[in-house]
Amino acid sequence: MITAHAHDPDTGISVEVGPGGGLRDLALDPRSLRLGRSELARAILALVDTATARANARARHVVGDAVPALGLGVETRLMASVEDTTPETWRV
Repeated sequence: MITAHAHDPDTGISVEVGPGGGLRDLALDPRSLRLGRSELARAILALVDTATARANARARHVVGDAVPALGLGVETRLMASVEDTTPETWRV
């Protein structure tokens, strides 16, 4: 199964998603609960965006040209962070 994680050590929020952004796991610690509702929601969504870009990139390596048809494109603004976490063995 293809998944990706994102974690913010400052807030203690961790997420795991599958391709397309389906949330598989969400972990909060006491620091994250002090953020307030709006800031907590923004922080979670930002991590989900990052993890989704990573999962979509991993899926792209597996299914290749079918990615656009599956709706698993990676936003340009997140591509750099995805490439930084892609293992060398996956690179073409």
